[in-house]
Amino acid sequence: MTADHKIKNSRSLLLSLAEQRGLAGLLHGDSPLSFGDRFEIRHQLDQAARQKNLESIVSLASENCNDEVGNDPDPDWLSRYLELAENIRHPAMQHFWASILTQEIRSPGHCSIQSLSCLRQMTQKDALLLQKASALGCHFGDDNLRLLFGYQYRTLLQGRRQQKLNLGRHRLPYAGLLQLFELGLLHQAELESGELSVATPLRLEFNSQQMTLHPHKKGVRLLYYRFTTIGNELASLMTESTPADYRSELQELLAPLGQLSQK
Repeated sequence: MTADHKIKNSRSLLLSLAEQRGLAGLLHGDSPLSFGDRFEIRHQLDQAARQKNLESIVSLASENCNDEVGNDPDPDWLSRYLELAENIRHPAMQHFWASILTQEIRSPGHCSIQSLSCLRQMTQKDALLLQKASALGCHFGDDNLRLLFGYQYRTLLQGRRQQKLNLGRHRLPYAGLLQLFELGLLHQAELESGELSVATPLRLEFNSQQMTLHPHKKGVRLLYYRFTTIGNELASLMTESTPADYRSELQELLAPLGQLSQK
């Protein structure tokens, strides 16, 4: 492919985008319309696009609804939701926003305005990163979602030692973690749990499965990243199942600590 062909394609693409947004007035030479007239046309195109976006999202939300009992969302929440959602053009993101509306009708208060504002700043790539992280997440001890990646233990001769799995092998590279930190969806610090009790089984709750560890070693602490409040809210809207390869690797990681069982 020649450079000239690339330039021509770039110009054609720019012209097409400009025409779609009502900004091609000077690209066609002298225009019979004034700047004011062209502004009004662009304003109408923008308003029509916002209307189309909202109608598309509402239509998708309707497909998710069934005969279960619904409730009126908080009026202020709904006004803010519509204000933020009207500029969502990407089909995949529209599906996500539609699922939020469906959940809010089923259970008002499910997603805060703060979470909506954060979501509005996210690109589709950001949303996919969160989806990957939520698919790897689990609950143990409380309702906070955690991203478990290893454990730490004590030895008599070598002191503290760690065993970790590589999240990058499961579609979540460190650059992705940095982005989730930046978005305020994960706490940046690597955290450690309290020491696992050999007398109390540890239950790890994943999206659709439960793993139970009966520890037989003392001095073991799990290593994890914790989702923020907003990260928890948005991750709860994700539906991707925990990858089988991650579960398998996590089993191999935890196996030396005690007996494992799954449901």
